[in-house]
Amino acid sequence: MLRTFLPLFAFLAALAAEPAYAVANPSANLNGVVYSEATNQRVPHASVWLCDDGGNRLLEAVTSENGEFSFPGLHAGAYILKITAPSFVPLEMNVEVNFGTEHGISVFLKTAGKSQKAQLADPSISAHELSMPPAAKKLMDSGKKKLYAGNNAEAALRDFEAAVAKASGYYEAYYQMGMASLSLQKPADAEKYLRTSVSLSNQNYPDAVLALAILFLGRHDSAEGEPLLRRGLELNPNSWVGYYELGKLELYRMHLEPALDAAKTAESLAPQQPKVYRLLSLIHLRQKNYQAALADLDAYIRLDPESPEGHTAKQIRADTQRQLETSHP
Repeated sequence: MLRTFLPLFAFLAALAAEPAYAVANPSANLNGVVYSEATNQRVPHASVWLCDDGGNRLLEAVTSENGEFSFPGLHAGAYILKITAPSFVPLEMNVEVNFGTEHGISVFLKTAGKSQKAQLADPSISAHELSMPPAAKKLMDSGKKKLYAGNNAEAALRDFEAAVAKASGYYEAYYQMGMASLSLQKPADAEKYLRTSVSLSNQNYPDAVLALAILFLGRHDSAEGEPLLRRGLELNPNSWVGYYELGKLELYRMHLEPALDAAKTAESLAPQQPKVYRLLSLIHLRQKNYQAALADLDAYIRLDPESPEGHTAKQIRADTQRQLETSHP
């Protein structure tokens, strides 16, 4: 009996210890270059969003001066790229990430006609952010480029600080300061900046609300984390990571049906995220629904076969199969 439960303990410990927003067990890189279709010139400072195959945003990059972008350390699988740039028609394209995409893909943007230019506001940019002073927005763009494309959190943080110095109500910049601080492994600073973002936005900026909620829940502070999490999901009902965290919270409380509902919603929003299936398998095992747990474990192993958690999943699957055969000879 003890041998059966040891892998389960390891699986649950991995669930509890995982860092927020981490891409687990990287296996491939996605690199690319954005071009103008009309001129074949490279397009700098274009916004590139990496989304799961349901269109939910996972990561952001800004193209370099040479029009290049990169998303390192991804799981192989299906993704969607959403690219926007001033004076170009926004583009959405499906891409399959595998070892071949490490060599790079080419993206061509169509030039916007005069009638289209008024409609090109990036949906990822709020009316509030558009109202910020141009100098502050320029610093914000520079900081995001350094943080997400250049992997230089310290330099990015300086740009974000300069942006809020020019626009004290720039709560989107405070959110980015929180993200940069997390990259620098400074959770106390991240909490301070995220609290400021949430306060300045009157709890109406979902990215900051959810990020602060996950920060609290990561240290098992549900008293502060849960209300923010539920508020974040009200603001953004398409946040897979929000429903995933809600499922974890309900599982720890042994509220199995609410946990399962939340985990299934996360699965529908992000079917290529392996840790969603880890959560589902633990819930189904608690319910002694061994057939469903086997399906969850198969999905997890398919997406994450070689990591330590993947090997643990294989052990749990073998134990679950034996349990199923014992229960239903």
